[in-house]
Amino acid sequence: MDTVHPLGTLKQLPFKRDGNRCYGPGICDMKGGNYLALEAIRQLQKAGLETPLPITVLFTSDEEIGSPYTRALIEAEAARAKAVLIPEPARKGNGVTSGRYAVARYDVTTHGRPSHAGLRLSEGRSAIRKMAEKIIDIEAMTSEDCSFSVGVMNAGKWVNCVSSKASAEVLSMSKRQEDLDDGIARMLAHNDPDSEVITKVKLGLTRPVWTPSTADLKLVEMANDLATQLGQPFRHESSGGGSDGNFTGAMGVPTLDGLGVAGDKYHTLEEHIEIDSLAMRGQMMAGLLMGINADF
Repeated sequence: MDTVHPLGTLKQLPFKRDGNRCYGPGICDMKGGNYLALEAIRQLQKAGLETPLPITVLFTSDEEIGSPYTRALIEAEAARAKAVLIPEPARKGNGVTSGRYAVARYDVTTHGRPSHAGLRLSEGRSAIRKMAEKIIDIEAMTSEDCSFSVGVMNAGKWVNCVSSKASAEVLSMSKRQEDLDDGIARMLAHNDPDSEVITKVKLGLTRPVWTPSTADLKLVEMANDLATQLGQPFRHESSGGGSDGNFTGAMGVPTLDGLGVAGDKYHTLEEHIEIDSLAMRGQMMAGLLMGINADF
């Protein structure tokens, strides 16, 4: 249930309705999807309908930072399940997510030599300068096979001190696991313990690639049939971004992702959902819950 928006964002992005859109931090990614899934279950109960299989609803609070604390719980619950439905935001064109790219995170630090920047500049070795060079080198490794981006950088306390330490967080993403593994090797090659300014690279959290299986595509077919019955367009695709579907899909548990609300601009101050899609997306979720049975 987490969001990338920090406390205080409601002042900049207050909840509001403007025509067919509702705005708010995390409304699309993915608080709206969580609510939609619960409402689908609520409406099935209201209609007196019993799903063929029991439903387990699992909300996690650390997905945006890679699910470091809940991955074991997610995988344990998935191992007990016939299928996993994930209410991440819908893909464009009433789409769903049928696979996920592999993801890796890294922590990079540079360690320099402090000095007084006004009196003894030449005696120092700047960790900030080294980090700036490393950021350019790392992002230059981006190709069609594997992307590298620096999203966080911290360094320095006083302008009159040559910085002794800088830190950065890097994200890489690949469509194929072997390309991500190659990217990991290239990132770790930036370790330089013997230079005047030491560079250390540590591999952080990873998400395995999820390539759609025959069982995954059976869920896609069910969703497609439901969209047809509802008179809606439909599409599916593998996606970047990463989700807890990486874990369940890679385990081989039939998984369908991107079943949440339609909207756009998540992770920005323009995040919104499309109101006219809500009932249809809820009906699709309810239909899948009614359609998955012991023989699936």
